[in-house]
Amino acid sequence: MGIGIGEILNNKQLPKGNRDKVSNRIPIDSVDVLADELVSEYANPEYRKWYCKVIYKYGLAQTQEWRRRASEGKEPARLFSKYVKDAQTYSGSMRPLDA
Repeated sequence: MGIGIGEILNNKQLPKGNRDKVSNRIPIDSVDVLADELVSEYANPEYRKWYCKVIYKYGLAQTQEWRRRASEGKEPARLFSKYVKDAQTYSGSMRPLDA
């Protein structure tokens, strides 16, 4: 499964200011659970960090909606990535979320 964001924060590997920012946004355990589910569902463990960034940027509800919609496609992992990239383009954020 790899190290979760909760473990990083508990081990104080981030500066205190960053820990506070992260913990105020989305519950860390929720991010870890959803990211692990996406890794398992799409069989892409190397994308876990990217999934976490997607969840933080767009939220749990939007990520779950893309996941639901992608599950109806022939290649759900690719379709999920397309939804995220389309959202980045539409929002004017041309800078990709680094993996």
